[in-house]
This record gives sequence, C-alpha cells and structure tokens, in this order.
Amino acid sequence: MTVSERREATGPVGAVLAPTGPARFTGPALSPTGARYVLLIVTLVLAGAFAGQVVHGMVLGRSWATAAQQCVDESRRLFPDSVQSQAGYWSRCTGPLQRRQALVSLAGSVAVLLLGVAGLWLLPRRLMRGAGPLKAAAANWQERVGGIATQMGVRRAPRVMWGAGHVREAFVLGRGSRSWIILPRGIRLLRDEEAETIVRHEMGHIAAGDVTLVWLTRGVWWALLPVLLVAPFVAAVQGWRWEDTTPWRMLSHPFWAEYGVRALVLAVIAVLVAQMIMRSREHEADLTAARGQSVAPWEALLAGPRLAERTWHDTARANHPTHQRRLTVLRDPHLQLRPTVLDALVVGLLAAVLLDSVDGLATLLLTGTSWSAAPVSALTAGLLLAVGWGFAVWRDARARQAETAPPSRWLHLALGMSTAAGLLVRLQGTGTTEEGTMRGWPLLIVLPLAVVGAAALSSAFAGLWSRRRGTEHATSRERLTMISVNTLLFTGALWLAMDFCVFLKLFATAPLLNAALLAGPYSPSSAHKAAALAVIAVSVVWPALRGTHPRGLPALTAVGVAIASAATRLAYQPTATAADWTGTWRLDVLTALCAGTVCAVTLIALRGSGGLGHALYAAPMATVLTVTVLWAARFGSWKHPFEAWGTVLVESSLAGLAVVLLALAVPAGQLPAWGSTRREVNIAVPVLAVIAAVAAVLALQHSGNVLLLR
Repeated sequence: MTVSERREATGPVGAVLAPTGPARFTGPALSPTGARYVLLIVTLVLAGAFAGQVVHGMVLGRSWATAAQQCVDESRRLFPDSVQSQAGYWSRCTGPLQRRQALVSLAGSVAVLLLGVAGLWLLPRRLMRGAGPLKAAAANWQERVGGIATQMGVRRAPRVMWGAGHVREAFVLGRGSRSWIILPRGIRLLRDEEAETIVRHEMGHIAAGDVTLVWLTRGVWWALLPVLLVAPFVAAVQGWRWEDTTPWRMLSHPFWAEYGVRALVLAVIAVLVAQMIMRSREHEADLTAARGQSVAPWEALLAGPRLAERTWHDTARANHPTHQRRLTVLRDPHLQLRPTVLDALVVGLLAAVLLDSVDGLATLLLTGTSWSAAPVSALTAGLLLAVGWGFAVWRDARARQAETAPPSRWLHLALGMSTAAGLLVRLQGTGTTEEGTMRGWPLLIVLPLAVVGAAALSSAFAGLWSRRRGTEHATSRERLTMISVNTLLFTGALWLAMDFCVFLKLFATAPLLNAALLAGPYSPSSAHKAAALAVIAVSVVWPALRGTHPRGLPALTAVGVAIASAATRLAYQPTATAADWTGTWRLDVLTALCAGTVCAVTLIALRGSGGLGHALYAAPMATVLTVTVLWAARFGSWKHPFEAWGTVLVESSLAGLAVVLLALAVPAGQLPAWGSTRREVNIAVPVLAVIAAVAAVLALQHSGNVLLLR
C-alpha cells in the first residue's frame, strides 16, 4: 500500500491488541516463508541440470553410445551364460561415462546458481537506480530507525535513504551491515506513530532474514530461463554443422515442443509460487514488527474504504496480501502458522519435481557402485517436505495446543495430488511420455498415497507434541526432534514407494503382495527402515504418556496382543507350515507383524485419526515384544542368537511394520478423531485386540508358503 493510500484510510482506530504469536520464528530457513523460498530455489537450480543433460546428449551422445556398446559387447564376451553378471559388468564399465554425464548436467545447475547469485547483486541495484536519485535521511531519522532496530533485535541498524519523488512504496535492500531502507518522501506527512509503523514493517523484513532469499529467488528464476535456452541453441548449431540435417529439422522434432511446454509450465508455476511466498513474507514482517506493540496504528493505516477497489484479478497477481487479510493475521497471528491448501499444492509439487531431479542425477553418479539412488533422492525431498510441510503442521498444532488438532484431512489429499502433478510436469520427463514417471506409471499412484500417509502420521505426531508448552517456548531440541522425525517419516514414505514400484515389475502373479514383502520385511534395506521406525517410536513415547488419553491403554493393548500372538504361534503348528529354518524365522517375523498390525488397527478403531499417534509407538512395541518371545523360545537354535535377534528378527519385522503403518495411515488420516471415556469400553479394547490377534496368527499359519516368497 502506498503512502497516499495510507493517508486516505479513514477507518476508525480499533482496540489496542498485542500479538502473541512468534515474532521471529526459527531462523529464515525454518520460518513459514523461508522454508518455501528454499524449496523453490533448490527446485529451480536443479531444473537447470536437465538442460545440461540435453546438451550432453547432443554434444557427447555419440561417444557415449559407442563406449556403452563396447561395454555391452565386453560383458557378453566375459559372461556369456549369466545375464546378472553381464548387467553388473555393464554397470561398472559405464560408471565413468555416467559420471561424466552427471557432471555435465550439474554444470547447468551451477550456471543457474552462479547467475542467480549475480542477480542477487544486480537486481537490487537496478531497483535502487530506478528509485533514485537517493538522498541520505537526516540524523534524527537515522537515530529513530536505530532505536527501532535495537527494539527488534537487529544488531546493525540499516541506512535510511529518501527515494525520488515518484517513489510511493517503502522497501528494504541489502543484508547485514549493508542494509538500506528506502522511504518515500510522503512518509513525513504522516503522524509519528503511522510513520514508525511503516519503518517497523520494513525492519521486520530484516529481522525475519528474508531479504536475501527474496532476491536470490528472483535471480535464480531469471537465470533459469537463459540456461534452458542453451539446449535448443546447441541443437540449432548442431543442425547447421551436420551435413544430414538443418537447424529447422533439429528444432522441429516433437522433443523440443514438449521441452518448451514443460519449461513454460515450470516458469509459470515458479512465478505463482513466488507471489504466494511474497504475500506470506508481508505477513511475517507484520508479525515481527508488531511484536509487543499496539495494533491500533496498523488499523489506522490498513483499514478503510479502499479495500474494495482490488478485484479478484488484481488479488491473484498481487505480491502483497489485502489490507483486511493483513489485519486479520495481526489480530490472530497463528493464522500465519496454519498450513493452507496453497501450501499443500506448492510443497507437494515442488518436492516431486525435486525428487525426480535428484534421482536422475544420483543414478548417474552412483552407477557402478553399491549405492542406490533411491535413498539419496528420498532423503533430499523428504528433508524439504519435513521443513516445508511437517514443521508447519507442528507449529500450527503447538499454537492451538490441542492433542487432536491436525490440519484438515483435505490438506493431506491436496498434498498427495500435488505430488502427482509434480511427477507429470517435471522437466526430466521430456521425451519419456510412453515410459511414464521415473519408475513407471504405478509411481504416479503409489507415491502420492505414500505422501498422504506420511502427512497423516506427521499430523498425528504433531498432535501428541502440541500438549507441551506454547510456540514461543519451543526449544532448539524440540525443533530438532520435530524436523528429524518428519524427515524420517517423509523419507521413509518416498523410499518405500520407489522400492515398491521397482519390485512391482518383477512378479507376474500377486505383484502387489510380493512387492510389499520385498519393500518391507524382506527388503535389502530393511535395517534402515527398521531403525527409522524405532527412532520415531521412541520420540513418540514421552509426549504420548503426558496426554489425556488413558495412558496405560495403548501399552496394555500392545502387551496383550504380543502375548496372544506369540502363544498362538508356539502352541499351534499346522501341517501346512514350512518346516525348514528359513520358513520358521520368516513366519515368526510375519507373526510379529500381525501383532503390530492388530494393535494399530485397534487403536485407530478406538480413536479414529486420533489413534495414529499412539499407534506409532504401541504397534512397534507389540511387534518387538512378540518377536522377542519367539526368539527366546528358540534361543538354543540360533548359532549367534543375539545377533539374530537384532539383525534378522527385529529388523525384518519393524521394516514390514513400517509398510503397514504407512498403508493404514492413508485411510485413517481421513477419519475424524473420536474416543470414549467410558471405562467398560476402554477395558474391553485389549480383550478384543487379543481375540483379533489370535485369529490373525491362525490365518497366517494356514496361508502356507504364500507369504514366505518360496
């Protein structure tokens, strides 16, 4: 809003209010605005890698194909009778070629980043020239701004400059000791408290630490456009150099039309996301500036009849929120912490694009090694989902301090749908329409469902922790715990989804069941998945025990289910059960998995979505207790019993339970939270769970070898 508009505002000064929400959240990268900035910047920088990959294909593609074919011929000569050995040799042989391609691809990202950093220096100076000639403010204004900076915790006060006569907006540039606040000359006509409010708002941007992120985002966006144009330019040059083609024939290939459409969609999405972030940035600056202050000056500036002049089209394009929205957030600061549908759409889409970009680069870099690309890409996208979504949900839950206060279940669905959209609009998908997403079309269904499940579990975990102290008192340890748990949840969900889609292609019969078993209890990476679930379970126990829910009920249910499951497995041995040792321990693992599943389903049935948080620790407890009892009963049969307990039984059962909990969270997260305080109902729950556990284990033992992958 310009100074002239502020002078014409005629709304009455409202009651004196003092915002109680956080003024400075948790640093620029973890604030509601900063997390979105970081996600957008990383996504745009990695989008430049695809331009580098295309350039590699046109310039070095022929030499790559020749060397790769030589590796194929050599593998067939050395291992004529083993397809698996041929594939291993080819992977090792082409490793240097793939890493060269990855480095050329990364050159595109480096170019975007370097040009973006250059824009971080050039774009503000261009704005300063447009606002000039600038004139240093008098000493009294500088002292006034210095006092405000001290109050707001800014160590070095920015320099105050007067803009030219045409400047109507105050704005801030620079960072640290080289910050400037450019003020319009008309601010001197306002009352002192109104002028101070404007200065405090601009100082709020400095205190929130978002000034650098704003200009870096703009610089990266402008840098990405010329980098994306390098690939078609190289194609045109190649068409002019090669005798058998022309530049027009090169650029008329359908690949370039798809490339242009995807690049355009990404650019438009980046603009829309940046506008949303800019509006969020203004709210954060308002809250930081109004910390401990009366809202009356803000009402005098923002209220008035001019609010109705903005059309819906202007609102959609605006970088600033409406005046009424700013006042609403000032009066209820926790609105700024609350996740919205737009947040879900933005975070999910950008995370999917990022996942695909990192997966492609990691696959190239890790070719010929024993490492897999899936955990690397899942960890990268999972971390940003944890900061951009999980941490926002936690802030909202803490602000409301209610155990069952997760965001609307529609937000989980929006997050999943936007993830699917991100898999479709990705640049790396250019020219691969027939092949589908990076692991085939099933990933377009499996990955969004996994994200929905992880979001539901994240909300349940945040609900348990929301009973602790308010948002202002969040310690660094608590923030670290929340980010770590959310990173494990989202990383595990993405990793499981990608593994599931890989294994889905291996089986012609019962592909869903066998893929779930290979992604869970029989997974090559079961140790990592089991460890992640164990860490999450331990993190849940302490806040869960401090809740209003009957504290002993989840633990009592877990113990009862474990005893019933183990007793049934040991006491009843049908003839259909496999008699060899491998079949025996696998059946023990599946028995423990049944116990954890029954425990989780019971708690969800008891409390709806409110039972998911307690299932996060009660189900692993039931699983570990069951497998421990079965291990103790066969203690003398193990050659290395203690090693077998940890690396075989517990590891496999918890990895399988991770798949089950993620699958259960998808429908359970859409349920409302309910519960009963009736004592007879609570006492009956463990009894019903024991009966269900006995039935589940009996059904398992009569399933034969179907679940043993034999």
